[in-house]
Amino acid sequence: MNEDLPLSSNGAAYTIQQAREGVPLSYVGGKLANAIEELNSHARRNPEQRDGLLAAMHYSLVAYLGLHNMLAKANDRTLAPRILSASREELDRWLALVEREGDVQGLADAG
Repeated sequence: MNEDLPLSSNGAAYTIQQAREGVPLSYVGGKLANAIEELNSHARRNPEQRDGLLAAMHYSLVAYLGLHNMLAKANDRTLAPRILSASREELDRWLALVEREGDVQGLADAG
């Protein structure tokens, strides 16, 4: 086995197996995507406010990527500024990629 290949898309993040009942995680993911879209839209309308939105975007992205079991991707320090300045089309493609490649149920690393 090659030690350079990550086995978990969460990287070294803390993970735990859980059973839960409640609001579907896909619903929560959709609401996080909406928050990311709104931050992006506000930043594009008000570019002078982008720096003030960086922390909110960063934490929204960490939550969104963590929910989709892609937390290692949140280590990219250029991600929040890139998503804040992305066009709506670029943002839609990125969100669709995370939803398609991510794993809200946490099943990818289960076996």
